[in-house]
Amino acid sequence: MRRIKLTIAYDGTNYKGWQIQQPSPEQPEGRVPTIQGCLQRALGELLPKEAVLLNTEAASNAAEDKANAGVREAGDAGARTEPRPGLEPQPGFLPVVGASRTDSGVHALGNVACFDTECTIPVANFPKAINRFLPADIRVMKAEEVSADFHPRFVPHTKCYEYHVDNGPQANPLTRLYAYHYTYPLDLDRMHAAAEKLVGIHDFTSFVNPDSQVFEHGGDAVREIYSIDIEKSGAMLVFRFRGNGFLYHMIRILVGTLLSVGNGRRAPEEIETMLAAKDRTASGPTVPAHGLCLCALEYPADLTASQPSDASEEAERPAEGGS
Repeated sequence: MRRIKLTIAYDGTNYKGWQIQQPSPEQPEGRVPTIQGCLQRALGELLPKEAVLLNTEAASNAAEDKANAGVREAGDAGARTEPRPGLEPQPGFLPVVGASRTDSGVHALGNVACFDTECTIPVANFPKAINRFLPADIRVMKAEEVSADFHPRFVPHTKCYEYHVDNGPQANPLTRLYAYHYTYPLDLDRMHAAAEKLVGIHDFTSFVNPDSQVFEHGGDAVREIYSIDIEKSGAMLVFRFRGNGFLYHMIRILVGTLLSVGNGRRAPEEIETMLAAKDRTASGPTVPAHGLCLCALEYPADLTASQPSDASEEAERPAEGGS
C-alpha cells in the first residue's frame, strides 16, 4: 500500500467548503458541492477497482474518524505517532484525509490531503491523471509519496494564509471574488502596531467563533502566530499570517479587528485588552470568507521517514485553519 500526499489549489466560490456533506449511494460526492467530495469522486473514477459503494450515510466520514482515533503513544520515547489511519474506500469514491477543512467560499493555493492506494501509477503522473476528473476550479498541483504514518493534520507544520482587501472607492470587478471591498480610509501604521501585539503565543478566545468545536471538546484557544505582514499595493491590501494553528473564523476576525484599528474606530493598544477579555464580543467583526486564501502548509522536508504526530491539533470544524 502506498500513501500519496496531494497539494491542492481551488477557487472556493462555488463550494460549501472542504468537508464532504451527507454523501449517499446516489450522490457519493455529497448533497452539496465540496472540495473533498469532488476530489474523492475524481479518485474513485481514476481508480475504480479501489472504490466501493457506500451502504449507510453514517460511514461517510469513517476514514477521517478512524484516522483521528488512531493516534497512540509510541513506545518508550512517549512521542506520538500516527499509525496508518485506515483509509478504507467509501461510497463509490476513494477517501482522502485533508489538512485544513476550509470554510464555504474560502480559496486555497496549497491545501494538503492524502490517500492510500495499491495502484502503480508513477507519483509524478498523479496530478495530470486526477485533474482529468476534476472541475476546472479545483486542481491537484503536486503529488508526493510519503511514509505510511504521515497524517496531514497531525504532522507538525506551519500554516500560511493571506487575506485580500480591495480598498478602492469602487470594487474592482476582476478581484471581486477574491478580495473584500472595504472603502474606509486606513492607517497602515496603526494596523502594524496592532498586529505586533498579536504575534506570539496568546489565548485567542476573543478572536474565535464561539461555535468552534475545539471549545465543545474541552480544548482552548492558545495558539502561536509567528508573523503578521500587512502590505498595500495600489488599492489592494494583503494581510499575511503564519502560525502553528488558526481556529474557526480566527483569521477573519483578526482582519476585521485590524481594519477597525486602521479606520480609527479602535486603538492599537486595545488589542491587549481584547486578548485579556477572552470574550468574542471584545474584538472586531468577522470579514467575509471570499477574501481568505490558504496559501501553503509547510511540512518537514523529508516526509518519506516516519513522522511524529501532534494530537493537540484539534479536529476543528470546517477547520478552516482560521477560515
